[in-house]
Amino acid sequence: MSEVINYGIVGCGMMGQEHVRNIAQLPDVRVSAIFEPDAQMAEAARAAVPAARMHESLAGFLADPDIDCLVIASPNHLHAAQFEAIARTRPLPLLIEKPLYTRPTDAKRLLGLADEYPAPVWVGMEYRYMPPIKSFIEEVDQATGGPTMLTIREHRFPFLHKVGDWNRFNRNTGGTLVEKCCHFFDLMRHIL
Repeated sequence: MSEVINYGIVGCGMMGQEHVRNIAQLPDVRVSAIFEPDAQMAEAARAAVPAARMHESLAGFLADPDIDCLVIASPNHLHAAQFEAIARTRPLPLLIEKPLYTRPTDAKRLLGLADEYPAPVWVGMEYRYMPPIKSFIEEVDQATGGPTMLTIREHRFPFLHKVGDWNRFNRNTGGTLVEKCCHFFDLMRHIL
């Protein structure tokens, strides 16, 4: 691995662009390669990271020799196939935006693949790192003696605008429990 850690990003829509901005704030790292098939999102990624190489296929992206780790930030329904392709081709350390899969029938196969993957695999669950939640987690035991019950409430716009409106259909997202409630399940597991 080089002295500078080179990230490859799969998907530069809303979440991919957020990862690009966050990576830009870290020392000794850079986004070196991007695979984004949507022309408008690819142009936005090119503007944000002009030095990154843009790839037109996942295979071409994975053949790029200048990648040390990967982020999958593509639409949910693409994660499983992309993870499998990466595992077959070039199993680098990997952050996959949640969810790992959207169809329950994929669970056993993909969890087995994650167990056998020779590098770290992290499924991104961002809520626990939000400043108010992080403070709550750090202070809850001392303030309450330890939570025995947790209630979470969130108000959101119904749908964010995403490429091709992929997020408006359960077949693509996995449904509300997978797409949104998973954050709350993660917090309950982490806090309680």
